[in-house]
Amino acid sequence: MPRNPRPIEGWPRLMAARTAAAYCGERSVAAFRRAVGKIWPRPKRLTGKGERWLREELDQTIDEVMGKGGVKDLADVL
Repeated sequence: MPRNPRPIEGWPRLMAARTAAAYCGERSVAAFRRAVGKIWPRPKRLTGKGERWLREELDQTIDEVMGKGGVKDLADVL
């Protein structure tokens, strides 16, 4: 039985490629990887863990793509 990449309590803050691809709605990990650096942000490399994507960076990219760049902090408008 395939493992569900989404934990019951929500999406993890730090994601491996499989989880990040599912989070972004990509059809496959390969499709997600082809879009890294073009649409999706580049991953962080963790020693002994490999590549990981931050949920906040993925969210920011999704907001930018969808035209929802809005204010995230009051300091942004000052």
